Amino acid sequence: MRRIWPPVCCLLLASMVPGLALAEKPVLAPLAGPDFVALVPGGTLVLVGGGKMPAQAREAFVAEARKGSGKLVVIPSADTSSQAKSPAELLLEWAGDFPEAAILNCATRDEALKPGSARLLEQAQAVWLDGGEQSRLVQLYQGTPVEQGLKDLLRRGGVAGGTSAGAAIVSRVMIASQGKQPNEPWMGTGLDLLPLTIVDHHFSQPSRKARLVTAVKTNPRLVGLGIDEGTALMVNRRLMAVVGTGSVHGVWSHDGKTVREQVWKGSDGEKSVDDLPRLWRQAAYGDPAPRGKPRLEKGSIVAVGGGGMVPEVVEKFIELAGGKDALIVVLPTAGEPGDSVREARQVGGFFKSAGATNVKTLRGVSRPEVDSEEYVKLLGEAKGVWFGGGRQWRFVDAYEGTKTLEAMRGVLARGGVIGGSSAGATIVGDYLCRGGPLGNREIIVPGYDRGLAFLTGVGIDQHFSQRKRFADMEHFIRQQPAYVGIGIDEATALVVTPDTAEVLGPGKVHVYRQGRDKKDYGKGEKLTLE
Repeated sequence: MRRIWPPVCCLLLASMVPGLALAEKPVLAPLAGPDFVALVPGGTLVLVGGGKMPAQAREAFVAEARKGSGKLVVIPSADTSSQAKSPAELLLEWAGDFPEAAILNCATRDEALKPGSARLLEQAQAVWLDGGEQSRLVQLYQGTPVEQGLKDLLRRGGVAGGTSAGAAIVSRVMIASQGKQPNEPWMGTGLDLLPLTIVDHHFSQPSRKARLVTAVKTNPRLVGLGIDEGTALMVNRRLMAVVGTGSVHGVWSHDGKTVREQVWKGSDGEKSVDDLPRLWRQAAYGDPAPRGKPRLEKGSIVAVGGGGMVPEVVEKFIELAGGKDALIVVLPTAGEPGDSVREARQVGGFFKSAGATNVKTLRGVSRPEVDSEEYVKLLGEAKGVWFGGGRQWRFVDAYEGTKTLEAMRGVLARGGVIGGSSAGATIVGDYLCRGGPLGNREIIVPGYDRGLAFLTGVGIDQHFSQRKRFADMEHFIRQQPAYVGIGIDEATALVVTPDTAEVLGPGKVHVYRQGRDKKDYGKGEKLTLE
């Protein structure tokens, strides 16, 4: 069996072990993996595990194709008999849905290497890869203009689909064929349309779990996706859906030894069942652990439970930043796309109403924007940073592993203050509660379970009493006993400095520790987090 170590995996293995120090002065090794969001396909993938294609998958494929030119290209090259068939025969099953369709079927690799070999793909909105032998697709198209043409089609928002071998070929690290033993696959190099994955097909029918487990153990930190016959995995940008009569089986190994599994059953609809970056992150980083004890060396933290800002909390933040003329940077990153202006105006407004004269907003969400010299420079001068509300996973996508995040840590090192409300309170903690991109009901979501750790050793939840999240926090402490759990009521703040921690506002702060009774603290009360 040939072992495949793609360059990105080498990077992950070398650099993505989070710091676990519990020393007096914690060392926060940044998670320095790839920009997972940038790896998300720009279009849609419809991958069928063989057998009968689910009607919902076909409908989704056709609907996505009609969003653009509506032109289809079929690549039947995995089937050795395709060269003997006419274009009409090869296009027969798609004729009713695609008036404009063409066949791309290079007879030799030399033909596929010619500059014009992918011309048909330039105007297409959809491409379909028929089943057969994925090794033939590799031999013909890997590293040719056709592979680049497929990537370009997805990048401009098109749809790519395939069945059986046509599904397996979409991953860079590919199961080329079965080895002599069921758990010994022969590995090859696919077309890299779905990064950081290994796709297998006809999964449950011949019981191919053993070979996919071997593949992910020898290629740690990739996500194996085994698709049953009569079943389709549909990936629309970052969201995954499963339709059909079977299931999609996820397997991965963070360390090459322990294998984790998840199964998504097929359904009659296209409801999202998971998030692609969440899976990538879970496979890449493994289980979280506290990056230090819950204490600050310098600076201050102001974590608010959402639901409005009372004047005393706003005034306290401004005071900790150094006064009304101190530079305060507002980050509305977690808001819904398009809402950042409203969020920034709202947040900036309550600081300005309290007399702050130097409030700046950074609305960027992509890594190139966020990691720009402009952002790093501004944060290098700031005395206060405020994280707005919304969905906390968006903060992770934007800032994790960036120079900008290190510039934020510099705010604390200079004696400044970092704070936030609702999602902005959760993100300042070490463990990221309710980080799931598909919703905020689950307090533990593997993959999106690491906050930015300005306050190490804690997991922070918000809207606590109002949304009756007591049972959730009890569950969190049972599952993650190394952390201190903190629940913060609405309009209430936990203020932490190197010397003390206290409560401001009308509600309570609820502190959970494994093996101890829960403690509640009200306005003006001091508490110990360790």
